[in-house]
Amino acid sequence: MNSVWHNLYDKSKDRRYGVLFLSAIPAFIGLLVVVVALAAVLQVFAREEYFPQVLAGTGLLGFTLGLWIFRREQMRRRTKSQHPPLSRDELRVARSKLRNGSSPGIRSTVRVPDMDLKY
Repeated sequence: MNSVWHNLYDKSKDRRYGVLFLSAIPAFIGLLVVVVALAAVLQVFAREEYFPQVLAGTGLLGFTLGLWIFRREQMRRRTKSQHPPLSRDELRVARSKLRNGSSPGIRSTVRVPDMDLKY
């Protein structure tokens, strides 16, 4: 049985964990800022009669923003390049062409083997 969490981990388990770490730090700091801001709002508006409406509106705004970001990322993934990534050999040839300054239309001269292989 394939779970969502297992598929998410499978896509990134072979990559370096630096991206995960560097994205977890801002997420943690952002969560901390939200908690501190919510605590400040609770202290200021705890006695006010319109606090539940403000809290509900803020929650609805946050939910809508999250849904918008989620849908935008889904659309970005769907419209991603339809070409598969290059293989190692294709990358090597492309890098070689960039380094040597050869254009794709002009073939370089064929290299002659160093020794004569007669049997």
